[in-house]
Amino acid sequence: MPNYKIINTDNLYRRVPKNKFYWKNVNGKKVASSYAFKTKPNEDGLSVNIKALTTLELTVENPELFGVAEFSASIPLGLGFTCRHDPKTDNDAHALIVGDTRRIAKKLSKAVIQVFYIEL
Repeated sequence: MPNYKIINTDNLYRRVPKNKFYWKNVNGKKVASSYAFKTKPNEDGLSVNIKALTTLELTVENPELFGVAEFSASIPLGLGFTCRHDPKTDNDAHALIVGDTRRIAKKLSKAVIQVFYIEL
């Protein structure tokens, strides 16, 4: 697959493990915490999927273990980050928000458009 150019109008999916560090309840709704958007020291960037190239079902993979937060690529792009298509053998939609996202994690968390979290 040729490289996809991520632009402001694209939405991104962030798959998030279902545990107390990554999710919180706000007014009875599940919300992805800023912790879900922080890169770890050994990572080149924040792993996401490009919504236009995948489905929610493929992104969530296992709804018992993961939820998904959707947000606009305009947020990291507008904050000076590069969003790069980074396809994997088993995931053509994979992309990276390049660099250390810890300083913008709260902004990404607040920019979530939709959360897909199935209570099982």
